[in-house]
Amino acid sequence: MKQRLRRVLDPLLPVGEFTRLDRRIVFTIWVAGLIQGFAQSQASATLPFTRDGLGLSDGEMSFLLGIARLAAFAALPLGWIGDHRGRRRPLLIAVSLIVAAGTVSGLVFEAWQFGLAHSILRTGTAAVSALAVVVLAETVSQSIRAYAISFYGAAVSFGSGLALMTLPLAEGGGDSWRIPYLLTGAGFLLLPFLIRNVPETEVYLEQPEGGHWTDLVTGQWKSRFWTVVSATFFAAAYGAVGAAFSTERLINDVGFTTGQTVLALLGGGTLGAVGFFVGGHLADSWGRRSTSLLSLTLALVGGLVLYSSTSPLLVVIAAMVSAFGTFAFVPSGGSHRAELFPTQLRSSANTASANAGMAGSALGLISGIWTIDTIGLSNTIYLLSIGVVLAIVLTALLPETKGQDLTAVSTDAR
Repeated sequence: MKQRLRRVLDPLLPVGEFTRLDRRIVFTIWVAGLIQGFAQSQASATLPFTRDGLGLSDGEMSFLLGIARLAAFAALPLGWIGDHRGRRRPLLIAVSLIVAAGTVSGLVFEAWQFGLAHSILRTGTAAVSALAVVVLAETVSQSIRAYAISFYGAAVSFGSGLALMTLPLAEGGGDSWRIPYLLTGAGFLLLPFLIRNVPETEVYLEQPEGGHWTDLVTGQWKSRFWTVVSATFFAAAYGAVGAAFSTERLINDVGFTTGQTVLALLGGGTLGAVGFFVGGHLADSWGRRSTSLLSLTLALVGGLVLYSSTSPLLVVIAAMVSAFGTFAFVPSGGSHRAELFPTQLRSSANTASANAGMAGSALGLISGIWTIDTIGLSNTIYLLSIGVVLAIVLTALLPETKGQDLTAVSTDAR
């Protein structure tokens, strides 16, 4: 019986053993991911009510969210600091920006003020997305590197789920849309814990000399860098619109009530969340590249069905498949990016990749000011899905890095 149970659970379990240090750092970064997920998801989770509260159309809201993502290129200096002054300090700064800006978003009165606060929030999330993965990759045991990143992804997802659960608080009309944003302020209570427990990584301390941007952009690492950045960019353009307008799609297009929408997205997302751990297990056992390719394909197919079908059952299944693929990509893609670049460039490269995702998100959302209001939301998703196909092709061009020694990364294909 135990052996049968083990076989069933094996795809969800780590390939190697977690040490005490592994567990400690994973939990610490889990807390940072929880804060990030809750704060960054409020705009999409409460989009219909935030949009009404600010007096914006669908297209105008899409444009505002897109501009905010472009402003997140301010995270690049935090990535540079991570390579030249250590990973710990910029990570803590980024989490602080998320909490402060998320809270302020609930206090503004004009659309431009909301856009400014959201820009600062997205700067923080871009930096945390990169630095949290770098800290985990450089701290935990090599055999569970991808699986450890799964917990960070799961924390962001759990925070997003909590944000979605606050949706009923936003639908009361008037200023009710502000309540979920103000709840982000609870993150201030967790900052002292992070300050005490986020470590500086031993890998960085052994190789503290940071590299230069030219090494990534035009030097020997340019081929990997531009391939990773391009793949991230194209996939994010599709994913951002799909995620941001999922609530809008189910409430206004499919006809779900607020309660049904929460149940559909939470139900699909909860079942799909096993993708984090299946993705981590496969990335540590099967390989980073192959797992990433499978994950992107599932995210693409699930998203297309979600925006095509009006069947409640198919919508929930599509949400689950899309979530599974998106979540499985977090540990495989995160560990892959960390292992593709040397220590002196790892933080900068990962931050640039996160910002490429923001830029792709911005492209998708800004284009929505024309496409959503003219050809419709679903047709916009179909158009942006071409980018995911390009991301799959580009990812297939990258070398496999499973088992990579982070202190001895080279440009030789493996």
